Amino acid sequence: MGLSDKIALVDLDSTLVDYEGGLRSAMEPLYGPDEPRFEMHEDAPPYIEARRNLIKKQPGFWRNLNRISLGFDVLDDLRDRDFELHILTKGPTKTTSAWSEKLEWVQNHVPDAQMTITQEKSLVYGRVLVDDYPPYFLKWLEVRPRGLVIGVAQPWNKDIEHPNFIRYDGTNRSQIQRALDVAKMRNAGEALAFNQ
Repeated sequence: MGLSDKIALVDLDSTLVDYEGGLRSAMEPLYGPDEPRFEMHEDAPPYIEARRNLIKKQPGFWRNLNRISLGFDVLDDLRDRDFELHILTKGPTKTTSAWSEKLEWVQNHVPDAQMTITQEKSLVYGRVLVDDYPPYFLKWLEVRPRGLVIGVAQPWNKDIEHPNFIRYDGTNRSQIQRALDVAKMRNAGEALAFNQ
């Protein structure tokens, strides 16, 4: 691949990879009969967090997570438009084994993409960011005000409103495709205007 500014950054966890589903499945046998269940972005007691951290440190946890079809829809649309694909994922500081297993997952499922593991996504250039998690993509948009974010639909991003954000839930693929066309054809320094 040559140098290009037509770069699309694609998140892993909860975008291409069913991190929540994998963790929920692994947590289920560890709950007591009357113990409350906690979703990923809910405040959970320290003992629940400790269980989650133990699960995430188990060999194979990250490597064996399932695909999210919505994320792969967007990945296919990026390929159709010849974007240079870069997987951009945050490297967990408490689970360093995740770094190598995430790389293995990408090599097995998205071998045509380059990969960057970072602690700060806003430092990485792209015309497009596909990501589910508002704290990460809103910070990225602060640095890249002409960038486009496509958010794979998750409960925690359903109320986000930003002019450069489109939430993809499987029913609006043509909207995603039009926005990607605009993002790809945008001249350097030109504002993104896909909502007009």
